[in-house]
Order: sequence, then structure tokens, then C-alpha cells
Amino acid sequence: MSAPTHILALTWVTPLAGAILGASILAPLVALWFLKLRRKRRVISSTLLWSRSLADLRANTPFQRIRFSWLLLLQILAIVLIAVALAQPEAEGLGASGGRHVLLIDRSASMNAMETAEEDGTTIDPPIARLALAKEAAKTRVRELLGGGWFSKRASEVMIVAFGSRAEIRSPFTDNISTLESAIDAITPTDEATVLSEALELSRAFTSNLNVADARGEKNELPVGELPTIELYSDGRVSDLATLALREGEGIVYHRVGAADRNLAVVAVSADRPPEQQNRIQVFAALVNPRTEAASVTVQMAIDGTVRAVTPEKITIPAAAERDGQWVPGRAQVVFRPVEQPNNASIEVAIVEDDALRDDDAALVVVPPAKKLSVLLVSNGDAFLLRTVLEALPVERFATMTLGEFEAATAQGKPSGYDVVVFDGVAPAALAPGSYLAVGAVPPIDGLTQFGSHEGVYPRIAREEHPLFRAASIDELFVSKLVAVQASKNFEVVAECAEGPMILTLDRSDLHLVYLAFDPLDSNWPFQRSFVNFVANAVEHLGRAGESLTGRALTPGEAISMRLPAGARNGEVETPDGRKFACTIDPDGQLTWGPVQLAGLHRIRFTPAIGEGTELRLVAVNIANADEARIAPRAELALGTQTVQGISVGDSRRGALWPWVLALGLLIVLLEWWSYQRQVRV
Repeated sequence: MSAPTHILALTWVTPLAGAILGASILAPLVALWFLKLRRKRRVISSTLLWSRSLADLRANTPFQRIRFSWLLLLQILAIVLIAVALAQPEAEGLGASGGRHVLLIDRSASMNAMETAEEDGTTIDPPIARLALAKEAAKTRVRELLGGGWFSKRASEVMIVAFGSRAEIRSPFTDNISTLESAIDAITPTDEATVLSEALELSRAFTSNLNVADARGEKNELPVGELPTIELYSDGRVSDLATLALREGEGIVYHRVGAADRNLAVVAVSADRPPEQQNRIQVFAALVNPRTEAASVTVQMAIDGTVRAVTPEKITIPAAAERDGQWVPGRAQVVFRPVEQPNNASIEVAIVEDDALRDDDAALVVVPPAKKLSVLLVSNGDAFLLRTVLEALPVERFATMTLGEFEAATAQGKPSGYDVVVFDGVAPAALAPGSYLAVGAVPPIDGLTQFGSHEGVYPRIAREEHPLFRAASIDELFVSKLVAVQASKNFEVVAECAEGPMILTLDRSDLHLVYLAFDPLDSNWPFQRSFVNFVANAVEHLGRAGESLTGRALTPGEAISMRLPAGARNGEVETPDGRKFACTIDPDGQLTWGPVQLAGLHRIRFTPAIGEGTELRLVAVNIANADEARIAPRAELALGTQTVQGISVGDSRRGALWPWVLALGLLIVLLEWWSYQRQVRV
């Protein structure tokens, strides 16, 4: 079956009033043309000069065949048009009518873009967010589908689903307009990515019905003609679009929202304390430009809300481009000079200039107080390369152990005093909570599996904005032997080759890991300065990982998870918009709350086990999504083998037609009057 037909349907607001008016006037009008006028008889010498009077006499003779008259035609047409206008016809746009409808409303970060003009260039004053446009269009659509009318096909029921990175049913199937409008009004914006798959699966869950007469509770597929119509209100910037496809007989209506495309974004920010200057902080940021023309911006850095630095000259971000069939945004990096900051702080890097989407114009990082780290190296005793690099780092304490000594000490709980443990070519039987840098041998972690090896590989993709790669480029890296691993979605691949992952990270509340899937001695990396910088970055990143999530900001859609002192209680989370939520803390001090929906600084307050004072932890949440920064609406959606053309919400709104019909009726009345006056003068 093909997708649902898209029609330009009509709704009649007051059809009965129009019908009554037409019937009450048309019948008397036609009857008047049958009536015979009573005239006095007069004797005249000839009727030659009275032909017009004879024609008038015949026209008023009852029960004769009516001869064609322009006056009668114009009068009938005028009355019909006035009656139609009184019935108040309204066009329902390009939507499908009838049956069940599922309205999917996108509330992701890009839907927070502010629209200042319509697609035709008409100014919108004041500017309005895309989500507000989508909600208003969805409410109008509900009234169209359920408002009914004599000449429109009324939908049976409508369901509302809101989605960002996750989908939520806001209203199950119902025909109550008030309930549906309230559900739409209750949809709030988020800064999450746009993931459509879960919303589609929720919609598809209603394509089957439970056979209540069957004791087994089996589900039977609905007939194809009864499949719900899915209507999507979005700008089309769907991150998982390439993985989606419509099923047989399934149709979707894409209501395109918005027209703005001007946007730049800060996708990453990190801060580092130089080893030789622990009381100072140096900040790095990555900017992206999703547009096809280059842009220049001013960038500022603020510490605890106070601006501490502004770029002296504008930063130029190159234009986005298509490479090998893939869209690649323009990127630029900003490095601020170190500033004095011995205490913990929240650091924000922001673009000064306004654009359509302000939510991604800033990114945050939380930096703990200055301190020196302690590092433990575990090897088989021949780790000359790593030992040399680690000994040169400005750490407070450095020690070495063999694998046997480490496992024996672990059984006694002794290695827990080190901030970072480095495994050089060895892997213990199990890992206790902590921070680890593993090189070569695969660490024993669920979700990370070795299945062989690769030879002669080069890095293909690296997340250069990640703190591990500050001044540590791997563009010239060659690896003669790579451990082939398969990682679950809990791991983040920060560098990979064509054959698979090369460097992975894992950040959990109780365990933080950087895994190098090759021995540096099996590569040319030791001969490059970037190797020393990488090791220093990894130790710093891991050593600070457990402190307020430093070095890794969360993204909207993730949950806040952190270890607090055992016995902590009265947990409270304050979101960037000022709302406060209670959160639970288990007896071991583990706090979990979320998922977070807004980007910005989240404040975690709790009462420690000893004392009554309140302590504070800061958590940074950043959008950090270059795809979400690309806000230009898609004209169409490619879902598998089908292409769904977008319909602007402005075109799909219902429009009143009766004023035009009434104006035409009045024009015909004037034409009839003019025609009559001409005949009278003849």
C-alpha cells in the first residue's frame, strides 16, 4: 500500500446556517420568475412598439418554461455564494484526514532556534522559537482532525508523542481536543539530540492490537487501511535518519518547522593546569561552523561568571563542506592564555555574537583545586619507555609494581591511594573502582572484547577536541601491530583506523579508563613529541576524572552519576533554569539523577554524614553536537527507499476561505445591479 494520500480538505464551520439561508432565498427567487403580474387591459392600435412589454408579460406568465436570463443566473449565483460564505468554509492544508493519527513533536536542541522571518521573508515580531511554532501547528492540526464538518473526514483518535534523544507519550489515543491541546502545551524544550527511532517505535506499537479473547495474549496486526498516520513536526535534523526506514504500508507526513540557518557553536571546552604552574588554568575550546560560508566571531572566557579574557581578534571558522559524500562542519580551535585560579571554578567559553540558536553558543567545564597527582606503574618490569615519561611528570608521588605485586596489594586494598594506575602490557584479573591508563593488553572490563590483531595501520579519525589530544596530534602515527577489539556503546572511541578502534575511553561513576590498543614500541609514536604530551594529558584527565566530572562534561540525555562521601544525605539538583529537584544518595555515597535535559551548569547540594552544613558539587552539561548545530531545516526526509517531502507548517495550517467567497458574492450582486440598470435604460 502507498503512503496516505495528502489532500486539501475543507471544513465547514456553520454549514447548517448556510443551507438554511440558501433554501429560504433561492426558492422564493425562482418562484418570482413564475409569477404573472396583474395589469389593466388597454386597447392600442399596434403592438409593434411594445415588444419589450410582451416579453415581460410572457416572463410573468405562470407555469411556462423559463427562458434564459442573465439576471436570474447572476441572482442565483450571488445567493449561493453568500450562503456558502455563511457556512464558513476553511481549508485544512495538506494533511491527511480520517483514521488514527500520531503527532510526533520534536523538542530537541535545534527546535530552540529563534525564527525572525517566514520562508517568504515576512518578519516575525517578536521572534518565536521553533518549538512554539510546532506546538501551535500541532494544536491547529488537532482541531482540524477532530473538529469535523459536513464535508470533511473526521479523524477517529489522535496521540501525542514528544521526543528528543528519548520519546515520551504525552497523550494516548483520544478524541478529546482539550486533553490533546493540554498535552501539547505541556511539552517543554530540551537541549537533547534528535533521535527519531524511539518515537517511531512508540508509534508502531499501536499498529497492533491485543486480542483480548485469546488467552495467550497474542498480538494481531491491524489491517493496512487502519494503520495510524504518523505526522512529524520537526526541522528534520534527525541524527539517526540514515538508520530509519518506513515499513510496508506505513506513511508519514513531515511538517517542516522553521527557516533560519544562521548558527555557530562551541562544541568542546577543556581546562588544564600546566605541570609547572598548578595554580594557573589554561583553557582550550573547539568551535564549529555548519554553514557553507566562513564566519568570524569573538570568543570570551568567563570564570565563575566573571569575564576574564576575550580574543583580541575575531576567530575565523572555515565553511562546512562535503567530503566523500559526508557533511563536515568547519572547525577552529581557541587557546586562551593561562590565568591565575588556584581554587576550583566553573569555566565558560562563549561566542559573543548572536545567532538563531543561543543554547550551543557556550560550553562549560568544571576545574577542581590545584593538586599534584600520585601515579602507579604496573608492568612486567621492562617498561622503560613509560617509566621514563611518567618519572618526568610533575607528580607528587610515583611508584612501580609488577603485576603480581599489584594483585596482591589489591587484595589488601593498598593501591587505592593512587590517583592513576598505568598498566603497561599487562592486565589484572579484575579492576577495582579507580582511574586507569591501559596500554597494549586488554583490561578486564565488560563490553571490551579482543578478537585478533591488525598490522600496518594509520589513524583515520581522531576527536581532536578531546583533552587527550591537546598538543598531541596523531596525524603522523603509524602502528605496526594493533590489538583488534570490539567495544560496547558505553565506550567512546576517540581515535580509530579503518580496521577498528585505536584509543578508547570509558567514564563511569566508579571507573575511568583510557585504553591504548597498541604498544607504543610497535609504532613510531615514541619518536614524536606528541607521545609525551598524550601521556601527560591522559594522567591529568584520569587523575581529575572523579572530581566533579572535570575534563568530561555531560551531554543532554545522560544521567548525572557521581561518588559523594559515604553517608551523604539530602541530595538536591538545581538545573540551569533555577528549578530544584530532590535526588537520592545510596549509603555508599553514590548519587544518580537524570537524564539531564538542559545544557548549562548543574549544582548538586548535599549534607555530609558529619555536620549539618551543605556542600556543593558542580556538573557541566554541554550540547557538544555538531549535527545539532546544523539548524537549516531539511526540505525532505529520506527514510530507507522512500523520500518524504516536507510541508511548511505555514502551508499546512487551516485558512478561512469564507471572506473571499463573500467578497465574490457581493461582486456578483453589483454586477447584477449594473446589468439590470442597463436593461431598464434600453
